Amino acid sequence: MKAKYWILHYLAGLILFVLLLGHIFMMHFYKLMEKIGFGRDPLEWESVLERARNVTLSTLYILFLFFALFHGFYGLKNILIETDFGKRYEKIVVYIFWILGIFLFIFGTYTTIKAGGV
Repeated sequence: MKAKYWILHYLAGLILFVLLLGHIFMMHFYKLMEKIGFGRDPLEWESVLERARNVTLSTLYILFLFFALFHGFYGLKNILIETDFGKRYEKIVVYIFWILGIFLFIFGTYTTIKAGGV
């Protein structure tokens, strides 16, 4: 069972890497895109609104949030479990991370959807 979660952990890391490459390209190489006729400054208010209203980008933001939360909390849980404190309170640590993860996912998803004006 733990092997399955490790595979998901690695897969989430790989997906995060790909999504981060897209984010870096979109946010930091926009001048290159401007030169060939696409894109504009991503920090202009119109650009921010356009991205927030784009269903594909909003979906990618929510997926990014999901994979980041899983990858981060699973990795942190495993680090804590290796300590004496973590071994002693493993179930409590797992429950706290589940509650925090679910809360942050709901909050982030709500914020992403509301930013798009839905």
